[in-house]
Amino acid sequence: MLAKVGLGLLGTAVLAGAYLAQQGMVRVSVDEQGGQGTHLHLVAPAALVSLGLRVVPDEKLQEVAAQARPWLPAVRVASAELARLPDADLLELRDAEQRVHIVKRGGALLLDVESPRHSVRISFPLRLVNCVASRLESFVPAS
Repeated sequence: MLAKVGLGLLGTAVLAGAYLAQQGMVRVSVDEQGGQGTHLHLVAPAALVSLGLRVVPDEKLQEVAAQARPWLPAVRVASAELARLPDADLLELRDAEQRVHIVKRGGALLLDVESPRHSVRISFPLRLVNCVASRLESFVPAS
């Protein structure tokens, strides 16, 4: 009996892990150069962002949705079209001290910003953009 319960729990954990892996990961890495610089490295399943949006108070989402309203249709179209494109470098800007690089790889968008004082790397699945836009649109009053 105990073995069956253990197998059931293991199966559930494997299925949950597979679901989280399929949804993709959000990665944020911030490093400040120098003595007491900030070093933040965060990796979280994208599904947690979607879930997190469900616990944000409605009035806060309404504020954000009102500010984002003009751009939400463009965000949805852009994320859908980016998802259809093959992997590519989308943007690279350089000057004497800084570099910004945006890449589409697989189903994810990767952003790298480097300067003498900071290094910031962010990656997230494109489907997460659509999920966030949909959630915000649900708070935009119909015109």
